[in-house]
Amino acid sequence: MTQEIDVSVVNLTKRWGDFTAVNNVSFDVPKGSFFSVLGPSASGKSTVLRMIAGFEPPTAGEMYIGGKRINGLPANKRPCNLVFQRLALFPMMNVIDNVTFGLRRRGGLSKTEMEKMANDVLARVDLKGLNERKINQISGGQQQRVAIARSLILDPTVLLLDEPLSALDLKLRQEMKLELKRLQARMGTTFMYITHDQTIALAMSDTIAVINFGKLEQVAPPDVLYREPATHFVASFVGENNRWDNGKVVKIVNDTTCQVDFGGILSNARMGEKLSPGDVIDLFIRPEMILLKPGVSKPGSTGEIKEINFDGSHSLIVVTLTESKVPLEINVKLQHTEETPEVSVGDTVTLSWGRSLRPAANAFLHIDRPSDGEE
Repeated sequence: MTQEIDVSVVNLTKRWGDFTAVNNVSFDVPKGSFFSVLGPSASGKSTVLRMIAGFEPPTAGEMYIGGKRINGLPANKRPCNLVFQRLALFPMMNVIDNVTFGLRRRGGLSKTEMEKMANDVLARVDLKGLNERKINQISGGQQQRVAIARSLILDPTVLLLDEPLSALDLKLRQEMKLELKRLQARMGTTFMYITHDQTIALAMSDTIAVINFGKLEQVAPPDVLYREPATHFVASFVGENNRWDNGKVVKIVNDTTCQVDFGGILSNARMGEKLSPGDVIDLFIRPEMILLKPGVSKPGSTGEIKEINFDGSHSLIVVTLTESKVPLEINVKLQHTEETPEVSVGDTVTLSWGRSLRPAANAFLHIDRPSDGEE
């Protein structure tokens, strides 16, 4: 069955003079989904959002909401609403007046009708009973929900969110990202969320589009994006990674696995493309997918623990490989369980990964060559 699409951008481009902020970007946002556009600062992600919202005209390309072309439509005629990073709530108004602001500007409804609609949407975002509170009398999380309620009351096809959680403290941000996802799932409205925070995007999204320097790098569900990054940038930007550059392929083990020499370390690695012995490639591997054992054992690579950094549920351990011709440091993430080995700085340990030792790890390895001009 074909999935309905609420937002579609086709070859979207934005230039200011000689500077290209968004370069030929295309993607579809499925109806009723939580879709995130992820990228670092100045990557072009907010420009994409502003073009869809109607605040910036595209230089080229097409935009559709609900199957209707919106190029040229003024912002107030588009079936979308935007929740700003700074929320833009009116401090002199109470909660219900903030929520009904758009309805009053639109006109055509009585005060009773607007209040009924406001009470319905406030109940849906768990703000029932706070109608008369001023904005400075409610919490940061409640303010977020007021801003969302003010947008949802206008019944948009898609709700656009421009990093509205970035101003919150860490604990509240963690709480709100889960609450926002639950809210979207409960209401069924399509959410399109812009963020530079990969933890938020991975936790909340059904689909993520990764943008860098205005170019679309990959569009995929969070687990695919994490386990099978399509480019160097995605592998480096999404999640933590060990990265080794300019390794030489030593042996093709089978159709999906090869061995790579990085100055003395031979690694079982999943091939991202057709490779041959002698090819020079880069390798990425997640710290949590490395198996660490105390002492010396085979197969594996021997190293010495240089640092142990406690981080709550896990420790990040820095190991220097003693077998390498050149110094190689590897970050290993160990979850704290009853089976976690007890190790100390200075201990000799063996590191291993790959299909023969840890089947799941193989899916987290990524190899590819930089494109021309890519660092």
